[in-house]
Amino acid sequence: MPYIPYWFESFGPFLPWVVPCVALAGLWIAKCSESLHLRRTAERFYFAAMLLVAWVALRTVLANDGCWIIHMTSIGAMVVGATYPSAELATAEYENEVVF
Repeated sequence: MPYIPYWFESFGPFLPWVVPCVALAGLWIAKCSESLHLRRTAERFYFAAMLLVAWVALRTVLANDGCWIIHMTSIGAMVVGATYPSAELATAEYENEVVF
């Protein structure tokens, strides 16, 4: 009987670079959205991407893959990027203040 690989094994060679791309795409979409409705949708996408990146990073650490540092850096960049204020929120914060 021939060996039939699992569906996720076909993505094996691309997995080290898919995770950082998903992380950066989620962070970019969440930070660049302007309208409130689009921002809520983007934050949901960002949260889903963060869960996916965390799950895959945990899998690579447990499996002792060579790309674990790339995946852990991706999850770290997502956490730091989520706490970093966007330029729009920083300017709107001081919009009504008068500086003497």
